[in-house]
Amino acid sequence: MRILVLDDCEALRTTVADILKSFDHHVDSTGEAKEYDFIFVDYKMPVNDGIWFMKNAKLPRRTRVILMTAFVDNEVISEMFKLGAVGYLIKPFDSKELLRHIDFHSGSQQTPAP
Repeated sequence: MRILVLDDCEALRTTVADILKSFDHHVDSTGEAKEYDFIFVDYKMPVNDGIWFMKNAKLPRRTRVILMTAFVDNEVISEMFKLGAVGYLIKPFDSKELLRHIDFHSGSQQTPAP
């Protein structure tokens, strides 16, 4: 799968990308949304937050967005769902949780257990 990880923390982007790549996913961690199966987006970033991204990104209908956040707020999560997010991960999360989201939201159970 093609996956974009969008987060202001380079260390987290690298960690998430490394996990996903180890399971044979194609991963980018750039700020440009192209044709991806999944986009993992942080809510709270210095300039534009995840809600801004969801309002402004022109995403293909098949692209699934999952919020990654340490900022747990029901209004934020609700707004992200209204804007098209399909799930969320609370930071910190582990590789199993990350991969469960991909399996669940892709409708496949292809990711092997770590």
